[in-house]
Amino acid sequence: MSIRKKVFLGCTVVAFILLLAGFTIAFEMQRIRSSVSLVVAENVKSMNAAHNMQRLFYSQNMILLDYESAKDDSVLNAYAAECNAAYADAQNRISVKGEREILDSLNICYSAYTKISNNIVRSAKTDRRNLYLQYCSELYSRYENVSSLIDELFMLNKKAVESNSLLMNDNYYRMIMPAVIAILACIVLIFLLNYFIYIYFISPMVKIVKGINAFNETRVPYNTGVETKDEIAALNNEIKKLAETVKKYEKEN
Repeated sequence: MSIRKKVFLGCTVVAFILLLAGFTIAFEMQRIRSSVSLVVAENVKSMNAAHNMQRLFYSQNMILLDYESAKDDSVLNAYAAECNAAYADAQNRISVKGEREILDSLNICYSAYTKISNNIVRSAKTDRRNLYLQYCSELYSRYENVSSLIDELFMLNKKAVESNSLLMNDNYYRMIMPAVIAILACIVLIFLLNYFIYIYFISPMVKIVKGINAFNETRVPYNTGVETKDEIAALNNEIKKLAETVKKYEKEN
C-alpha cells in the first residue's frame, strides 16, 4: 500500500471516529428531547384529567341543585362515580412536584363535599324546602374549595407544560450546536489535513521518485526541485549529490 493510500486511510479512520462522535452527540440530544416531550405529554394528560374532573364536578353540583325537580339518585350517583374515576386517573398521571399534595387536599375536600351533599339529599327527600338553605349555608363553600383545588391542579400542569416546552426547545438547540460544529469542523479538518499532506509530503515525494526513475533510465541530470524547506528538501539535495557522484564515476570508468 502506498504512503498516500496509508495517509488517506488514516485520515478516513479519524474522520469516521469524529463523525461517529458527532452523530452520537446528536442522537443523545434527540433522545433527551424525546424524553422531555414525553414529560410534556404527561403534563397535557394531567391537564385534560383536571379539566374533565372540573366538568364532572360542576355537573354533579348542578344535578344536586336540581334534585328537587329531578328526584333521581341514579344520575347523581353516576356523576359521583365519574368524578371518583377522574380523580383516580389524575392520581395515575402525577408528573409535577406539588401535584400529589394538591390531589390529597382535593380528596379531603371532595370527601367532605360528598358527605354533606348526601346529608342534603336525605333531608330533601323529607323536607325539600331545606335543600337550598343547606346548600348555601353548608355546601357551597365546600364546592368552591374543591373547584379551586381542581383549577390549581390544572394551572400547575399548565405552567409545567409551558416551562418544559421552553426548556426543551432552548436546551435542544443549545446542545445540538456543539454536535453540528464538531461534524463541520471534522469535515474541514480532514480536507485541510489531506491538502497539506499532499502539498508538503506526497507531491515532493512523487517528484523525487520521478526524477530518480528518469536518472536511472536515461541518465538525464537529476534536477528535481523541491520547494519545501524540511527533511524532504534535505533528502532531495542528498539524492542530487548522489546522482552527480554516480554520473561522475561512470564518466571516469
